Amino acid sequence: MKQFLKYAAAIVTFLGGTGLLFTVFCNQSLKNERKTYDTDQMENIPSVDAVIVPGCLVHENGKPSFALEDRLNTALDLYRRRKTNLIILSGVARENRAGRKFLINAKVDSKHIIMDDGGLDTYSTVYRCREAFPKKQFLVCTQKKYFKRTGYLMQQLGMNGFCVRADRHSYKKELYEKFRDFFAADKAWIECIITKPKPKYSLKELPITY
Repeated sequence: MKQFLKYAAAIVTFLGGTGLLFTVFCNQSLKNERKTYDTDQMENIPSVDAVIVPGCLVHENGKPSFALEDRLNTALDLYRRRKTNLIILSGVARENRAGRKFLINAKVDSKHIIMDDGGLDTYSTVYRCREAFPKKQFLVCTQKKYFKRTGYLMQQLGMNGFCVRADRHSYKKELYEKFRDFFAADKAWIECIITKPKPKYSLKELPITY
């Protein structure tokens, strides 16, 4: 029994070490030279066809979490500074409805808001928006900790786009989110290099709509 436990421990250690090395490899592979922007230097941000707000947590009362609120406010700043006249909300329906309500309350014309309820993750958001609006240029409002992965997905999926920093609060689970995104690099690399899946919902099944 002791011998078996030793073998089992050795196998678990080997697999764990191999998995960690693979994650480190994926994180290194995600590095890219794509430009990123901060709204503190608005004059440097290019005008684009659309700004994308990836979905994020919405509380039970329908209020956007700080992370989503920061993304929405960043998109709002870009809209008000005429960097775009189109905002795409891409996430699950509940997140997009909360985002639409937030933007309309901020006096954004509803004709300038598009809903992508098929953006179930960042991969799907980039894939679907690039497919729906080919040859268009985008700004993606997200937190800095997601820049590397988001930029990599845009690069691999052929989207002409850049990330804009949307950090305006101190987030309670910041360390956990960074830890989770470190391992999310595995999924991004596998999807882009190996499996190359299509999103769960095609544009025909679930169109991007106003």
